[in-house]
Parts: sequence; structure tokens; C-alpha cells
Amino acid sequence: MRRRDKAHRRRSKKAGASLGASQRSGSSTNKQRLKPLPPTLKKAWLLAGVLCGFYVLASALSGEEEPVPVVVEKGDTLSSVAEKLEEAGVISSPTFFKLKARFQNRAAEIKPGEYQFEPGQDGDEILETLSAGVISTTVAIPEGLTLEQTAQEVEEQGGIPAEEFEEAAKKTHYGYVFLDDPDVETTEGFLFPKTYEFGKGVEASEVVDRLLQQYLVETKGLDLAGAKDRLNLTEYQIITAASLIEKEAANPEERPLIASVIYNRIRLRMPLQIDATVQYVLGKPKENLTLADLKTESPYNSYTNLGLPPGPIASPSRESIEAALDPVQTEHLYYVLEADGKEHFFTNDYEEFLDVKQKRDVALTITH
Repeated sequence: MRRRDKAHRRRSKKAGASLGASQRSGSSTNKQRLKPLPPTLKKAWLLAGVLCGFYVLASALSGEEEPVPVVVEKGDTLSSVAEKLEEAGVISSPTFFKLKARFQNRAAEIKPGEYQFEPGQDGDEILETLSAGVISTTVAIPEGLTLEQTAQEVEEQGGIPAEEFEEAAKKTHYGYVFLDDPDVETTEGFLFPKTYEFGKGVEASEVVDRLLQQYLVETKGLDLAGAKDRLNLTEYQIITAASLIEKEAANPEERPLIASVIYNRIRLRMPLQIDATVQYVLGKPKENLTLADLKTESPYNSYTNLGLPPGPIASPSRESIEAALDPVQTEHLYYVLEADGKEHFFTNDYEEFLDVKQKRDVALTITH
């Protein structure tokens, strides 16, 4: 089964309207900047206009009327934008679109942003939209955040109430294949960490959908389906393991080592004993967990349960997902954070682990 979402065309009309409202301003200025065309070019333009009319009509008759997202990134050329529009089903001929843009002197006016277009939409309207840009809000989602923490970032940076985002993110009806796993109860773990731009008036469900789209983009090319044969793990379990790696790794290089320890302990039926799972249960980070904390009753507590937690405890980066898919082959069963906090010490010897931990604790006591 392809991993593409099953409702790729389904997007909110309201979002498209809110983006379009800001884009139609300034159209008269654009018209004033047009240069007179030579007679030969006028004929060519007339022919192109007739042909454009045919493909716009064909697109309109296809029945696809719901708006679709098109992301124009900084550095995109006219050709790359035209290809994106064609891929999204907005236009059927990139050549005619580029010709129109060049005749209207708008090729250099296209602005980055996240747009919503109707399939078969008029080329002039598309160019006006791309030339005007969008009124947008930037939201940066760091790696390793829980669903609730992500909601807080969206509220603080984007102005969308955290409660609304949480409600939307706890639903799984967005039409993506990776959410079809019966074990998936929320979008926790799939809210991909990245910097986003959202148009004015965007709704919480649209923000969630955008983060899920990005997960699909970022994991394209990764053999998540093959993990079932190689590691006996589903895609959801891989993301769960990746979330543990994200929370535990002190630097990018040791992520495959953390993965190795996790899988080695699972293979030997040893509890993972990862503090981050207990902190997830508690709902807040604690520098020092008590014995009572470690005994907290929850299926997510990796001190009292074997194997992986029932779901992700954070949204992992692509690097952590890659580490979960391709761990280093070691015999390591233990690791302890060095006193400088920059890396872990790894070993398969419990006594050595305790010795290094004790020395680390002494060093921390002296420095504090």
C-alpha cells in the first residue's frame, strides 16, 4: 500500500479564502507595470490564451474543486513553481503558465509562502496570488516535543488556542495511511518538527494536517514498511522507538547507539528503564526522579513494563527515525550521561556502568 495520504486533495476552503483575500490586493499595480507587447508576441500570446482556456476548462470539468496546498520556498524558480502547481493538480500545462508569467513580467515577483489553490484556477488569479504573497505566521516546532508541548508552541507563536490544537491533534481522521494502524489513537509522534508558515485565519485542524503532511514528506524514501521484516516493528513502533532515541540522545552521532541499547534490551526481555518515559507519564520534566516516580502505574512507564511504550512520547526528527531503522550493531545494554552532559558512556557490563555513574555523580557534586 502506498504511504501517500488517501485524501490528498481534501483541504479547507476557508484556508484558501483567507489566503486569497490577502493576495488579491495590489492587482492594479501589477497591471500598471505591464509593458506593451510587439505584434508578433501579441499573436503568440493570443494563441497561448486560447490553449490556456482549453486546459483550464478541462481542469474545471474534472470535478476537483477543493483547494489544495502549494508551498513555494525561498529560491524556487518559475519552472519549479510551475511544476509544483502541475503536481498539485492546479494547472495542467507548466509551459503555458510560465509563458503567461513571463508576458506579464511576474516571473521575478513570485513570493515564498504556503498557498491554497483551486484545481483549474485561472492563471491570472494564480499569478496575482503568488505576486502578492501571503499574510503568514511563522511557527517553529522543535524536535522532541509532546503533543501538549507542541500545542503550547502553536498557541504562543501562531495564536491558535492550545486546547483547540490538542483536540484536533488527538483525532486521526486526516486520511493518512500511517494513521490507519489500530494502535494509533492520536497524532502523537507524527507532528513533524520544523519551521512552518501559516496563512491568516488558519484553523487548528489545518495546522495539524500540515504537520502530518510534512511527516509524509520527510519520511519519503525511508524503508518504514521493510522494518516489519528486518526488525519486526510496525511503522508506529519505529516512530515510538525514534521518540525514545530523540529524548535520550545527547548528540546526533550517538542516536544509532541509543537505538542499539533499546533493541538489545528488548531482545533480552529487559525493561528499557528510560527516564523520559516516566517524565512523559508525569507530564513534566524532572531532573531527578524519585523511587516513587519510577513506580508510577502507566503502560508508558518503561521501568515497570517490558518492551516499547504503547506509543511515541514525542515527535522525533528524521535523524532519530533513521537511527531507529538502522541501529548500530553492538552488545551495549547500559549507558550513562557523562558529567559534561555532551555524550553518554556505553557498556554491556553492569558493574562498569555503576562505576562510571558513581564517578559522574561525584564529579557533578564537586562542580556544584
